[in-house]
Amino acid sequence: MTSQTVIFHITHINNLDNILKSNGLHCITTIKSQNTIYKNIAHSGIQDVRASTGVPVPPYGGLHDYVPFYFAPRSPMLYTINQGNVAGYSDGQDPIVYLVTTVEKIAKDSLPYCFTDGHGIMFFTSFYKDLKDLSEIDWKIMKEMYWADTLEDNDRKRRRQAEFLVHNFLPITSINWICTMNSTRKLEVEQLLQNYNINIPVHVKRNWYY
Repeated sequence: MTSQTVIFHITHINNLDNILKSNGLHCITTIKSQNTIYKNIAHSGIQDVRASTGVPVPPYGGLHDYVPFYFAPRSPMLYTINQGNVAGYSDGQDPIVYLVTTVEKIAKDSLPYCFTDGHGIMFFTSFYKDLKDLSEIDWKIMKEMYWADTLEDNDRKRRRQAEFLVHNFLPITSINWICTMNSTRKLEVEQLLQNYNINIPVHVKRNWYY
């Protein structure tokens, strides 16, 4: 683990305009309460479970009261999107963009947060509040290209989906970089940022995709 713990939020590029207009990322609870139009890239069944899953550490609430980040790119969620296995979504991974920051940046900006050692809805996933407990994250699997369960270890996929959860709202000023799959999407993102006079570096990271 380096001194800077990088974390990754993925969204459809169509959502970026609203994110920039709102000056940041709202949690699903707020998005729904405000009837914000957004491009959903998630499994509806899993979202239903997340909606009813409580967070047992401060600042409490439910999973939908948080903006979720992963601790590694190439997540199982992105794999499912790329395979075309999300009902109602058929755009693939090309328009998916990464909003990237660090745990240290979140802490410095005094944003309320917690984190998990695996997928937030799984029964045996643990929640943490103290950054010293980042040692509970499986950093070895975060660095691996492939994360599928094996006969020797059938818990790899859950651990790869550990989440860093920012409560309620994450201001756009807390985002360090935006990353895309290709240069075409990079230009689209840069134009959007220019429209709002927001200066965030944009990078092409093809190896973060399948």
